Amino acid sequence: MREFESHPPHKVINVIEKEYLKRAIADAKASATDKNKKRSEYIVRLMSKPKRQRVSVNLAKLEKLANSGENVIIPGKVLGRGSVTKKISVAAVVYSEDAEKKLKEAGCTVIGIKEMLKKDNVRIII
Repeated sequence: MREFESHPPHKVINVIEKEYLKRAIADAKASATDKNKKRSEYIVRLMSKPKRQRVSVNLAKLEKLANSGENVIIPGKVLGRGSVTKKISVAAVVYSEDAEKKLKEAGCTVIGIKEMLKKDNVRIII
């Protein structure tokens, strides 16, 4: 954490999110195969947008759009507004603390984008 000591607290969060984003983009590019190449390219394009245009999804939207047992990718940030009652597998760049806690309490699986792109039936929620 030494490298972030010179930054104010809100800047540290932005620096950490940028690192997660870079890693997620690299993972999505690396996992692109002939079978899922278009899907991976689309996810990379969504994650590469400027910060103001990046995807943010609340749990309420996940509850509304995802079906139980479904695999879901959010190419951005998951926010904690709302709740989830369905057991879904979720992959995102970053999660708010509240969102991650609520997802785990609901019995959802939280995995990385690289692992999710290996699966066949994946839904992208933006």
